[in-house]
Amino acid sequence: MTDPGAARSVTATAPDAPRTARSALLQLLRDAAALDRTQSDPVVSGRNAVGVALPLIIGVALGDAALGLTGTIGALQAAFADRPGPYRLRVVRMSATALAAAATSGIAALLAANTPGSTVLVLIVAFLAGLLVAAGPSAGQVGTAAAAAALVLGHLPQTPSGALHTALFVFAGGLGQTLLAIAGWPLGRHRPERLALAGLYRQLADLARHPPHTAVGPPLGEGLAAVRQTLYGFGHDHGPSVEAYRALLDEAEQIRGELVVLAGFRERLCDASREDAAESVRAVLDAAAEICDELAAALTRGGRMDNRLLGRLGEQPRAAMRRLEAGDLTSRAAAVRVGSLAGHLRAAGHTARPGAAEGRTSESSDEPATTQRLRDPLATLRANLDLRSDVFQHAVRLAVLVAGTDLAERLAGEQRGYWVPLTVLVILRPDFATTFQRAAMRVVGTVLGLLLATVLIHAVPGGQWWHVVLITAFFFGVRFAGPGNLGLLAVSLSGLVVVLLSLAGVSPSQTVLRRGVDTAIGGALALVALVLWPAWQRGRVPDRMAALLDAYRAYLDAVIDRDRAPADLQRARTAARRARSNAQASVDAARTEPVSGRGAVEVGQAVLVHTHRFVHAMLGIDAVREPLLASPGAGEVVAFLHRCAAVLTRCATALRDGRRLQASPSLRGARDRLAAVVQDDPERFGDPATAGTILDTSDRIAASLDTLVAELRRQRSAPPADYSRAGAAGSDRTDGGTGMPSPRSGAGTGSP
Repeated sequence: MTDPGAARSVTATAPDAPRTARSALLQLLRDAAALDRTQSDPVVSGRNAVGVALPLIIGVALGDAALGLTGTIGALQAAFADRPGPYRLRVVRMSATALAAAATSGIAALLAANTPGSTVLVLIVAFLAGLLVAAGPSAGQVGTAAAAAALVLGHLPQTPSGALHTALFVFAGGLGQTLLAIAGWPLGRHRPERLALAGLYRQLADLARHPPHTAVGPPLGEGLAAVRQTLYGFGHDHGPSVEAYRALLDEAEQIRGELVVLAGFRERLCDASREDAAESVRAVLDAAAEICDELAAALTRGGRMDNRLLGRLGEQPRAAMRRLEAGDLTSRAAAVRVGSLAGHLRAAGHTARPGAAEGRTSESSDEPATTQRLRDPLATLRANLDLRSDVFQHAVRLAVLVAGTDLAERLAGEQRGYWVPLTVLVILRPDFATTFQRAAMRVVGTVLGLLLATVLIHAVPGGQWWHVVLITAFFFGVRFAGPGNLGLLAVSLSGLVVVLLSLAGVSPSQTVLRRGVDTAIGGALALVALVLWPAWQRGRVPDRMAALLDAYRAYLDAVIDRDRAPADLQRARTAARRARSNAQASVDAARTEPVSGRGAVEVGQAVLVHTHRFVHAMLGIDAVREPLLASPGAGEVVAFLHRCAAVLTRCATALRDGRRLQASPSLRGARDRLAAVVQDDPERFGDPATAGTILDTSDRIAASLDTLVAELRRQRSAPPADYSRAGAAGSDRTDGGTGMPSPRSGAGTGSP
């Protein structure tokens, strides 16, 4: 890693700027054009394609294709809300999207002949669509669906009765898509929950087979957060099976922690040339991987786990514990963690029996079906009603551009002049990297899709039924492309639009040139808007890093507070994972921007790299929290960790204020004094195993934070003055509702 002190202003790096911009843009294009099959689901794609085709089939069969097209709009919008999650959540999410699209469709059709009224409507729904990205992708999809429906149907004037019928048909199409998405509910009402947990336990098995090095962040933070949202999020279910799934999630979190801690002990044992002890830990990890694989298989098939495998689980850990207990403090601490891991695996195996046997355990019918309160999403939206919020700025930018281009098309007398504003709606995102990728792929993909669809329509003149087949095939491509394959998505979507317009009577030969030009105009306008009103992530990196350090300090405080409730501790863990994900994504986004953000990226990398070992070590403290806090020596450990919390606070303040970190005594001396006390009287700290954990983790904590302070002090100046400081608070927008996503995946390595 280069000297973090090389942080400097954009103007100071002017000679390197063209090369940096060119390489960054080329990398963005390569990423956008790459195919990522991990985000493609052929089953969901096929189901959604059928849902889009059904209204057309009904309309064509009744001799009124226009009737089917209206229903298809609702089915298409609801399909984009068909995301993984419990069936109840899917119903809420997809029906809300269909209802929003139907409402704006009816109002837009009613106001279509009224230019001022239509412009105000588009302005409002586009602003809401931009603001809703702060509440997560599901809420964002509702806003996009409403805005898209208003743009398309706002150019087709209708009578009040016709507008009402349009709204009803749009909602009916979306409702039909929703019913297809939950068709498996009676056969396996908790299948989504089971599969989410199965995927998590497979990841645990992989983690056990390939333990992480302490130089990288603890893995599976994002996976745990996603499954927790599935089991506890809005619209969650109740009953014995779901309670078993939640218990399995809790066990998975404990298993993950034990695996990470054991990986750290194995690393330390290898460094100390204790190969026999390290191999014992390795054997336990292999056995744990086998158990996790079997748990995943049981959850996938909805059956019971093999009891013989659970029986064998006791043999390997007991043998390993006997060998480890004969060693030094580090080996004895590892032995305790082996026993704890085995206990959690056994508990997970027993818990999986009622949970996996779905449909064979009765659900309680008298328990009220409550849903999670919307406090967090509403609080997020309120926090973003601030001019300094990047989400608010994005909402204003989107509303002005979409409504402005729609008004220009209306004043120009374009009958179907919605393509430019619709392109802006789909392309424009709060960050430059994602917008650039979408614009480039949209233009290229649109041209290819238009040409392909035109050839197919003319090559096989099979009438309306052939159109239905093409629409089904193209929409399958749209959904199969997923969010990661922007090129394939653009080709499929453009082909879909050509066939839909052809079915409505618009000649494909007219569509090709006009839609291609409109797409290029829309993409160019979106990019120009971001250049004139930039949203560079480089200026937000220091704030994201400060938020990460604050979250780690809060997690540390929760771990050493003996009066802290388990729910509060869990919230602190979750907040730390989310902050890590946001911080990692922010650095990734800044790295891809076509402007000099080297100083900000180096600051972010320094914080991320030197907090990896810290959070690994904190997981070790978390694992022995109860015996440690109940021991007579807890005060010495807590005092040391309070000093560490103060260092985290000072670093966060310096990052947030843009000031050079002042010198202070290192933590090494405090750690050495603590180590001397622990080695003199291990029993004072509960037991030798806990004492060994304290020695190991305190060493790593002191080393990581001292190095972090040294790295930050080497930054010669504050972050460049032209960095935008907007959006430091309340602008998070990851899948969990927070954080700036990276251009493609939007996810980082979660922790703790």
